[in-house]
Amino acid sequence: MAYDRIIESLLFVVGDDGIDPRGLSQVLEISEAAAREQLHALQITFESEQRVLQIVESGGVFKMVTRKEMSPYVQAYAGSLAEDSLSRAAMETLVIIAYKQPVTRADIEVIRGVKTERVIHTLSAKGLIDEAGRAKGVGRAKLYKTTDHFLDHFGLNSIEELPPLEFEETLEADGDLFFRNESSLEERIN
Repeated sequence: MAYDRIIESLLFVVGDDGIDPRGLSQVLEISEAAAREQLHALQITFESEQRVLQIVESGGVFKMVTRKEMSPYVQAYAGSLAEDSLSRAAMETLVIIAYKQPVTRADIEVIRGVKTERVIHTLSAKGLIDEAGRAKGVGRAKLYKTTDHFLDHFGLNSIEELPPLEFEETLEADGDLFFRNESSLEERIN
């Protein structure tokens, strides 16, 4: 059986979890480099045949997803599965977590100058952030980090792909953060 058919089947079955080349290499009993090559070949096939699905690499794994032009139809059909846009407070908090992770809620509140408990709960409920353990010291506060869903949502393969901060020294002191020019993280990334 051809690898492309096996890989396409696996991509369908694993869904949002995606396939990492190392795991695929073990299943197919080929090298990791060969597995990555097979994934890229299937990615090119999907693109050249202009299928409604595409294969993307995100967070080090390959996933089969719908094309952006299908998004309005998928959202209309799925309804409640569509994600709401993020508020300015949520974007500010998400930016702090993305650039400073792992970070405590208290650290975020010092930077933003306002309480963030509800915003953190919202970001966590949307799957964009998660706990990253506990801080050392008194109280052992929860640490927060971004998730693989965050990477998917913003089209990143890794957190290292975040654009560099133009004024990072103000991150600790400026409660208005990155919104001086009314730009959002989505605009900075895209």
